[in-house]
Amino acid sequence: MSISNKLSRYEIENIYSAANSSIWHSHNFANINAKNKVREEDFVAALVSNGIPILTQRCISILQPKGVFLRISGVFCHGHPRVKFGNNNPIELADLLIVHQHIGLTRSSGRALLIQAKMSDDSTHRLPSGDTQLKLFSTWPPFKFITGGLPTQLRNIDEKGKGSRYALVLNDHSYPEDITWADQCPWSTCEAKQILTSDISLAKIIGNMLLGKEGRAFELTNKKNEWSQLIHDLLTITGERTYTRNNISINNMSRLTGIESRAPGMMFLSASHNYTSLPEHFINKTLTERFFTNKPSYNNSSDTPSEEINREQPEGGISTIIIETIDIEKINKR
Repeated sequence: MSISNKLSRYEIENIYSAANSSIWHSHNFANINAKNKVREEDFVAALVSNGIPILTQRCISILQPKGVFLRISGVFCHGHPRVKFGNNNPIELADLLIVHQHIGLTRSSGRALLIQAKMSDDSTHRLPSGDTQLKLFSTWPPFKFITGGLPTQLRNIDEKGKGSRYALVLNDHSYPEDITWADQCPWSTCEAKQILTSDISLAKIIGNMLLGKEGRAFELTNKKNEWSQLIHDLLTITGERTYTRNNISINNMSRLTGIESRAPGMMFLSASHNYTSLPEHFINKTLTERFFTNKPSYNNSSDTPSEEINREQPEGGISTIIIETIDIEKINKR
Protein backbone atom coordinates (compact mmCIF):
# COMPACT_ATOMS: atom_id res chain seq x y z
CA MET A 1 0.00 0.00 0.00
CA SER A 2 1.35 3.45 -0.92
CA ILE A 3 1.79 6.13 1.72
CA SER A 4 -1.04 8.24 0.29
CA ASN A 5 -3.44 5.31 0.62
CA LYS A 6 -2.62 5.11 4.33
CA LEU A 7 -3.59 8.73 4.96
CA SER A 8 -6.88 10.57 5.20
CA ARG A 9 -7.46 13.70 3.16
CA TYR A 10 -6.88 15.72 6.32
CA GLU A 11 -3.54 14.02 6.95
CA ILE A 12 -2.45 14.57 3.36
CA GLU A 13 -3.24 18.27 3.70
CA ASN A 14 -1.16 18.27 6.88
CA ILE A 15 1.79 16.93 4.87
CA TYR A 16 1.45 19.90 2.50
CA SER A 17 1.09 22.26 5.45
CA ALA A 18 4.26 20.86 7.02
CA ALA A 19 6.19 21.43 3.78
CA ASN A 20 4.80 24.96 3.52
CA SER A 21 5.80 25.78 7.09
CA SER A 22 9.34 24.46 6.62
CA ILE A 23 9.81 26.48 3.43
CA TRP A 24 8.50 29.71 4.97
CA HIS A 25 10.68 29.38 8.07
CA SER A 26 13.78 28.68 5.98
CA HIS A 27 12.93 31.63 3.71
CA ASN A 28 12.53 33.83 6.78
CA PHE A 29 15.85 32.59 8.21
CA ALA A 30 17.74 33.50 5.04
CA ASN A 31 16.14 36.95 4.88
CA ILE A 32 16.85 37.94 8.48
CA ASN A 33 20.37 36.48 8.61
CA ALA A 34 21.74 37.69 5.28
CA LYS A 35 24.68 40.07 5.69
CA ASN A 36 24.40 41.18 2.07
CA LYS A 37 21.78 40.86 -0.64
CA VAL A 38 20.10 37.48 -0.26
CA ARG A 39 20.56 35.18 -3.26
CA GLU A 40 19.06 31.96 -4.61
CA GLU A 41 21.83 29.88 -3.07
CA ASP A 42 21.16 31.43 0.36
CA PHE A 43 17.54 30.30 0.19
CA VAL A 44 18.58 26.80 -0.92
CA ALA A 45 21.13 26.58 1.94
CA ALA A 46 18.52 27.73 4.47
CA LEU A 47 15.96 25.26 3.15
CA VAL A 48 18.46 22.44 3.64
CA SER A 49 19.78 23.46 7.06
CA ASN A 50 16.72 25.08 8.67
CA GLY A 51 13.66 23.89 6.78
CA ILE A 52 14.37 20.16 6.81
CA PRO A 53 14.27 19.71 10.61
CA ILE A 54 10.84 21.39 10.75
CA LEU A 55 9.53 19.27 7.89
CA THR A 56 10.85 16.09 9.50
CA GLN A 57 9.30 16.66 12.92
CA ARG A 58 5.93 17.69 11.49
CA CYS A 59 5.74 14.70 9.14
CA ILE A 60 6.84 12.20 11.77
CA SER A 61 3.77 13.04 13.84
CA ILE A 62 1.59 12.24 10.81
CA LEU A 63 3.34 9.11 9.57
CA GLN A 64 4.30 7.50 12.89
CA PRO A 65 0.77 6.25 13.72
CA LYS A 66 0.56 4.76 10.21
CA GLY A 67 3.59 2.55 10.72
CA VAL A 68 5.88 4.52 8.41
CA PHE A 69 9.46 5.34 9.42
CA LEU A 70 10.62 8.70 8.10
CA ARG A 71 14.01 10.31 7.71
CA ILE A 72 14.58 13.51 5.75
CA SER A 73 18.13 14.72 5.18
CA GLY A 74 19.54 17.79 3.54
CA VAL A 75 22.72 18.50 1.62
CA PHE A 76 23.91 21.87 0.33
CA CYS A 77 26.68 22.54 -2.19
CA HIS A 78 26.35 25.44 -4.62
CA GLY A 79 27.95 25.91 -8.02
CA HIS A 80 28.51 22.28 -8.93
CA PRO A 81 28.35 20.03 -10.74
CA ARG A 82 28.75 21.92 -13.98
CA VAL A 83 27.82 20.46 -17.33
CA LYS A 84 28.43 21.30 -20.97
CA PHE A 85 26.55 20.51 -24.16
CA GLY A 86 27.21 21.55 -27.74
CA ASN A 87 29.19 24.78 -28.07
CA ASN A 88 27.54 26.41 -25.07
CA ASN A 89 29.40 27.66 -22.00
CA PRO A 90 29.40 25.37 -18.93
CA ILE A 91 26.45 25.76 -16.55
CA GLU A 92 25.18 24.20 -13.34
CA LEU A 93 23.19 21.04 -13.78
CA ALA A 94 20.59 22.36 -11.27
CA ASP A 95 20.28 24.13 -7.93
CA LEU A 96 18.51 21.35 -6.06
CA LEU A 97 17.83 17.62 -6.31
CA ILE A 98 14.84 16.19 -4.41
CA VAL A 99 14.86 12.42 -3.95
CA HIS A 100 12.30 10.14 -2.30
CA GLN A 101 12.96 6.49 -1.58
CA HIS A 102 10.24 4.23 -0.16
CA ILE A 103 11.07 0.75 1.12
CA GLY A 104 8.26 -1.76 1.49
CA LEU A 105 8.22 -5.41 2.41
CA THR A 106 9.08 -6.81 -1.02
CA ARG A 107 10.30 -3.86 -3.06
CA SER A 108 11.66 -0.34 -2.90
CA SER A 109 10.95 2.57 -5.21
CA GLY A 110 12.59 5.92 -5.87
CA ARG A 111 11.65 9.19 -7.51
CA ALA A 112 13.84 12.21 -8.22
CA LEU A 113 13.38 15.81 -9.36
CA LEU A 114 15.94 18.42 -10.46
CA ILE A 115 15.09 22.05 -9.70
CA GLN A 116 16.62 25.29 -10.99
CA ALA A 117 15.80 28.35 -8.85
CA LYS A 118 15.25 31.95 -9.96
CA MET A 119 14.36 35.01 -7.87
CA SER A 120 11.04 36.72 -8.57
CA ASP A 121 9.17 39.80 -7.35
CA ASP A 122 5.80 39.06 -8.92
CA SER A 123 5.57 35.28 -9.48
CA THR A 124 7.11 35.57 -12.96
CA HIS A 125 10.64 35.64 -14.37
CA ARG A 126 11.70 36.28 -17.97
CA LEU A 127 14.76 34.33 -19.05
CA PRO A 128 17.07 35.84 -21.69
CA SER A 129 16.60 34.73 -25.27
CA GLY A 130 18.89 31.78 -25.93
CA ASP A 131 19.40 31.12 -22.20
CA THR A 132 21.63 28.05 -21.90
CA GLN A 133 20.01 26.77 -18.69
CA LEU A 134 16.58 27.02 -20.30
CA LYS A 135 17.78 25.06 -23.32
CA LEU A 136 19.08 22.35 -20.99
CA PHE A 137 15.86 22.14 -18.96
CA SER A 138 13.49 22.39 -21.92
CA THR A 139 15.20 20.05 -24.41
CA TRP A 140 17.73 18.04 -22.36
CA PRO A 141 20.27 17.45 -25.13
CA PRO A 142 23.16 15.04 -24.52
CA PHE A 143 25.56 16.64 -21.99
CA LYS A 144 28.64 15.77 -19.99
CA PHE A 145 29.98 16.78 -16.57
CA ILE A 146 33.09 18.95 -16.53
CA THR A 147 33.40 19.50 -12.75
CA GLY A 148 32.48 17.72 -9.57
CA GLY A 149 34.55 14.56 -9.85
CA LEU A 150 31.80 12.83 -11.84
CA PRO A 151 32.32 10.47 -14.78
CA THR A 152 32.64 12.58 -17.92
CA GLN A 153 30.94 10.36 -20.48
CA LEU A 154 28.16 11.83 -22.61
CA ARG A 155 24.78 11.63 -20.88
CA ASN A 156 21.43 11.34 -22.64
CA ILE A 157 18.79 11.09 -19.91
CA ASP A 158 15.72 11.40 -22.17
CA GLU A 159 14.07 13.84 -19.75
CA LYS A 160 10.57 15.04 -20.75
CA GLY A 161 9.66 17.19 -17.74
CA LYS A 162 8.81 14.65 -15.03
CA GLY A 163 12.26 14.93 -13.52
CA SER A 164 12.96 18.66 -13.87
CA ARG A 165 11.27 21.98 -13.07
CA TYR A 166 12.14 25.60 -12.48
CA ALA A 167 11.41 27.22 -9.12
CA LEU A 168 10.62 30.86 -8.43
CA VAL A 169 11.79 32.20 -5.07
CA LEU A 170 10.00 35.22 -3.62
CA ASN A 171 12.35 38.20 -3.57
CA ASP A 172 10.71 39.65 -0.49
CA HIS A 173 10.39 39.07 3.24
CA SER A 174 6.67 38.52 3.80
CA TYR A 175 4.44 36.72 6.26
CA PRO A 176 2.34 33.90 4.77
CA GLU A 177 -0.88 35.94 4.88
CA ASP A 178 0.78 38.54 2.64
CA ILE A 179 2.06 36.04 0.05
CA THR A 180 -0.24 35.80 -2.97
CA TRP A 181 1.54 32.86 -4.62
CA ALA A 182 0.09 29.35 -4.71
CA ASP A 183 -0.57 27.99 -1.20
CA GLN A 184 0.91 31.26 0.19
CA CYS A 185 4.31 29.63 -0.26
CA PRO A 186 7.42 31.77 -0.99
CA TRP A 187 8.67 29.11 -3.43
CA SER A 188 6.71 28.15 -6.54
CA THR A 189 7.56 25.77 -9.37
CA CYS A 190 6.85 25.86 -13.10
CA GLU A 191 7.69 24.26 -16.42
CA ALA A 192 10.78 25.30 -18.35
CA LYS A 193 9.70 28.25 -20.54
CA GLN A 194 11.23 31.62 -21.41
CA ILE A 195 8.63 33.40 -19.28
CA LEU A 196 8.46 31.47 -16.02
CA THR A 197 5.08 31.78 -14.30
CA SER A 198 4.16 30.56 -10.83
CA ASP A 199 2.37 27.24 -11.11
CA ILE A 200 2.58 24.70 -8.27
CA SER A 201 4.04 25.60 -4.88
CA LEU A 202 7.25 23.86 -3.84
CA ALA A 203 5.35 22.79 -0.72
CA LYS A 204 2.91 20.82 -2.89
CA ILE A 205 5.80 19.36 -4.91
CA ILE A 206 7.65 18.19 -1.78
CA GLY A 207 4.45 16.80 -0.30
CA ASN A 208 3.70 14.94 -3.51
CA MET A 209 7.27 13.61 -3.62
CA LEU A 210 6.78 12.10 -0.16
CA LEU A 211 3.43 10.67 -1.26
CA GLY A 212 4.96 9.15 -4.41
CA LYS A 213 3.01 11.40 -6.79
CA GLU A 214 5.77 13.63 -8.16
CA GLY A 215 9.19 13.22 -9.74
CA ARG A 216 10.65 10.74 -12.18
CA ALA A 217 11.17 7.12 -11.17
CA PHE A 218 14.72 5.81 -10.86
CA GLU A 219 16.35 2.47 -10.04
CA LEU A 220 19.79 2.47 -8.47
CA THR A 221 20.46 -1.08 -9.62
CA ASN A 222 19.68 -0.42 -13.29
CA LYS A 223 22.96 0.76 -14.77
CA LYS A 224 21.54 0.78 -18.31
CA ASN A 225 18.97 3.44 -17.41
CA GLU A 226 20.80 6.75 -17.87
CA TRP A 227 18.42 8.71 -15.60
CA SER A 228 18.96 6.18 -12.82
CA GLN A 229 22.72 6.25 -13.42
CA LEU A 230 22.67 10.05 -13.18
CA ILE A 231 20.90 9.99 -9.79
CA HIS A 232 23.29 7.28 -8.56
CA ASP A 233 26.35 9.31 -9.60
CA LEU A 234 25.02 12.53 -8.05
CA LEU A 235 24.28 10.85 -4.72
CA THR A 236 27.67 9.14 -4.72
CA ILE A 237 29.63 12.37 -5.06
CA THR A 238 27.39 14.58 -2.93
CA GLY A 239 28.03 13.23 0.58
CA GLU A 240 31.78 13.76 0.70
CA ARG A 241 32.40 17.23 2.11
CA THR A 242 31.21 19.94 4.47
CA TYR A 243 29.71 23.24 3.32
CA THR A 244 29.87 26.91 4.17
CA ARG A 245 27.48 29.73 3.38
CA ASN A 246 28.97 32.80 5.01
CA ASN A 247 26.25 35.22 3.91
CA ILE A 248 23.74 33.57 6.24
CA SER A 249 26.27 32.50 8.91
CA ILE A 250 26.51 28.78 8.12
CA ASN A 251 30.10 27.57 8.47
CA ASN A 252 31.74 24.16 8.02
CA MET A 253 28.53 22.22 8.51
CA SER A 254 28.43 18.58 7.58
CA ARG A 255 26.75 18.29 4.23
CA LEU A 256 24.34 15.77 5.73
CA THR A 257 22.15 17.94 7.95
CA GLY A 258 19.01 15.88 8.33
CA ILE A 259 17.67 14.92 11.75
CA GLU A 260 16.35 11.63 13.01
CA SER A 261 13.44 11.10 15.38
CA ARG A 262 15.04 10.22 18.70
CA ALA A 263 12.60 12.05 20.99
CA PRO A 264 11.21 9.99 23.90
CA GLY A 265 7.97 8.28 22.96
CA MET A 266 8.59 8.46 19.25
CA MET A 267 7.95 5.19 17.47
CA PHE A 268 10.99 5.52 15.28
CA LEU A 269 14.57 5.80 16.46
CA SER A 270 13.52 5.89 20.11
CA ALA A 271 14.73 3.78 22.97
CA SER A 272 11.63 1.59 22.70
CA HIS A 273 11.85 1.08 18.93
CA ASN A 274 15.12 2.16 17.45
CA TYR A 275 16.13 2.11 13.83
CA THR A 276 18.88 -0.45 14.26
CA SER A 277 16.33 -3.03 15.38
CA LEU A 278 15.02 -3.15 11.82
CA PRO A 279 16.34 -6.03 9.73
CA GLU A 280 19.79 -5.16 8.35
CA HIS A 281 18.49 -6.01 4.88
CA PHE A 282 16.24 -2.94 5.00
CA ILE A 283 18.74 -0.62 6.69
CA ASN A 284 21.38 -1.26 4.05
CA LYS A 285 18.92 -0.37 1.30
CA THR A 286 18.43 3.22 2.46
CA LEU A 287 20.04 6.03 0.48
CA THR A 288 21.69 7.52 3.55
CA GLU A 289 23.44 4.29 4.53
CA ARG A 290 24.41 3.63 0.93
CA PHE A 291 25.80 7.03 0.06
CA PHE A 292 26.31 9.13 3.22
CA THR A 293 27.72 6.84 5.91
CA ASN A 294 31.43 6.97 6.80
CA LYS A 295 32.24 9.53 4.12
CA PRO A 296 35.46 11.57 4.49
CA SER A 297 35.20 15.04 6.04
CA TYR A 298 36.86 18.10 4.53
CA ASN A 299 36.99 20.78 7.23
CA ASN A 300 40.35 22.38 6.44
CA SER A 301 40.22 25.90 5.11
CA SER A 302 42.18 24.80 2.04
CA ASP A 303 39.25 22.56 1.11
CA THR A 304 36.75 25.41 1.22
CA PRO A 305 37.56 27.91 -1.56
CA SER A 306 36.46 31.50 -1.17
CA GLU A 307 33.17 32.64 -2.67
CA GLU A 308 35.08 34.60 -5.31
CA ILE A 309 36.80 31.40 -6.49
CA ASN A 310 34.03 28.87 -6.17
CA ARG A 311 31.12 30.47 -4.30
CA GLU A 312 32.41 28.90 -1.09
CA GLN A 313 31.93 25.31 -2.24
CA PRO A 314 34.42 22.53 -2.92
CA GLU A 315 33.81 20.64 -6.12
CA GLY A 316 31.44 17.73 -6.13
CA GLY A 317 27.82 17.08 -5.40
CA ILE A 318 24.52 18.87 -5.71
CA SER A 319 22.23 20.39 -3.09
CA THR A 320 19.83 17.60 -2.18
CA ILE A 321 16.76 16.86 -0.10
CA ILE A 322 16.62 13.14 0.63
CA ILE A 323 13.27 11.77 1.85
CA GLU A 324 13.37 8.16 3.07
CA THR A 325 10.32 6.19 4.19
CA ILE A 326 10.12 2.58 5.32
CA ASP A 327 6.84 0.73 5.78
CA ILE A 328 7.74 -0.83 9.11
CA GLU A 329 4.15 -1.87 9.73
CA LYS A 330 4.52 -4.41 6.92
CA ILE A 331 8.04 -5.31 8.00
CA ASN A 332 6.90 -6.02 11.55
CA LYS A 333 4.12 -8.29 10.25
CA ARG A 334 6.54 -10.51 8.33
